Amino acid sequence: MSQETPIGNLGGGISEEDAKLVDSILNDINTTGSQPQQGQSQHLAPPQGGEQPSPEQIKMMQQQQMVMRQQQMAQQQQMAQQQQMAQQQQMAQQQQMAQQQMAQQQQSQQQQSQNQSEQKTNMIEGDKSDDVLENIKYEAKNVMVVIFLSILLNIDQVNNVFKGIAMFVDETGSLNMQAVFLKAVLVGFIFYIIKTYLL
Repeated sequence: MSQETPIGNLGGGISEEDAKLVDSILNDINTTGSQPQQGQSQHLAPPQGGEQPSPEQIKMMQQQQMVMRQQQMAQQQQMAQQQQMAQQQQMAQQQQMAQQQMAQQQQSQQQQSQNQSEQKTNMIEGDKSDDVLENIKYEAKNVMVVIFLSILLNIDQVNNVFKGIAMFVDETGSLNMQAVFLKAVLVGFIFYIIKTYLL
């Protein structure tokens, strides 16, 4: 036969520490009982009439308290995860904004450099065209002097002067190469004097 313990004997065997533990559990249940947790449909009611709870009731109350703590921890973990996700989203948005700003700055810098290079090329081209016109104006004087001197030394009066010297005349009576060479030297010499002292 199995040995059975009468119910009366179970009630008196709780120590003072167990009674304090039970009281604190009951107080926790009473304070949290007014705010029901999700997923918890029933609460154990504390025993009435000042009766001592049985060990099974104590175990159930302890289990219930552990479940409540686990639920609170799960909620805290969910809150922490949500905060982390929000922070990650904010970081991603900030990175995107920074990348967009960098891209815009690069584009503006490229546009500025292109504008500067275009301005430089325009200035260079304008300077070249101005230089060409000024060079033509300046060199036109020199060209006109050379043309004038060439015509002057090839008129008949100058040729007759050269024909008066026998060494500048050939058998046909026209000027030889020595006379032509001397005329060219004279054109160069006179041009040098005019350019140096008059132009």
